Amino acid sequence: MVLAARDWLASEELGNRFDDVRLLRAGSRFTIYEGRETQAHRTVVIKVPDDHSASWLHDVLDHEAAVLSAISSHPHVITLFQRVQLDDGRPALLLEHCDHSLADTLRDGDRMSLQSAISTGIKLAGALETLHHAGFLHCDVRPSNILVSEWGEPLLAGFDESVHIGSATGRAPLHVTTAHTALELLEGQEPTVRSDVYGLASTLYELVAGRAAFGAYVGESPATVIVRVLSGRVKPIVAPDVPLEISDLLTWGMSADPARRPPSPAWIAEELGRMERRQGWPRTRMISG
Repeated sequence: MVLAARDWLASEELGNRFDDVRLLRAGSRFTIYEGRETQAHRTVVIKVPDDHSASWLHDVLDHEAAVLSAISSHPHVITLFQRVQLDDGRPALLLEHCDHSLADTLRDGDRMSLQSAISTGIKLAGALETLHHAGFLHCDVRPSNILVSEWGEPLLAGFDESVHIGSATGRAPLHVTTAHTALELLEGQEPTVRSDVYGLASTLYELVAGRAAFGAYVGESPATVIVRVLSGRVKPIVAPDVPLEISDLLTWGMSADPARRPPSPAWIAEELGRMERRQGWPRTRMISG
């Protein structure tokens, strides 16, 4: 795969810009490479549309670049270094390099401590508040879209599904991730700030419980998972080290009815901050623009 990645970059006349190129992930829409940018002396992630002729994929990537240009200076948002154009007309994004995501951590069986999960939640709430203040919704908050920087900080990424606030009436997600997708998005309803509240609460639920509230069981069909999600019944987290108040907050944040959820990520962060104070832990600052 490394040779294929090198050959591909060389064919697009980008090979001279990078050393040590390797393929990270080939998806259904975008291919992700890692490479060292020779002139800048830094390792970057290179995100490229798979289909040369799919103009809508080019538009998705350009939209992601526009969103990141507005908010990627935030300390808990992935940094966009540059948008480049390939010879065949496709755009490519050069992004901050991260070794892994929170999903990778959970997959390895490393359940996050409650203190770390709460601190992470406050930081992500600040990133989402900044996104919302810039006029966008994320619509795809989940552990695999939370990368971990070289300094161990969570970084919000994966803006493929992001939309302008109030401009996506009747829009179904392009890429449905059942375990963390708000019910109204699965039903094709308009996303709102509370849709991102759901994604944040669902992500924190998995960090605290070690398992997604609606994670698929072995052998379970996607249709069965969707039926469970649409039922809206979130099981409380029952564990000796998890206070009832955190379980209640996260199940509340995943209410089936958006109107019954907390109104904003900042509201979630404030509640999490109160929990830090009651536990005697250092207070995590929510940074928002």
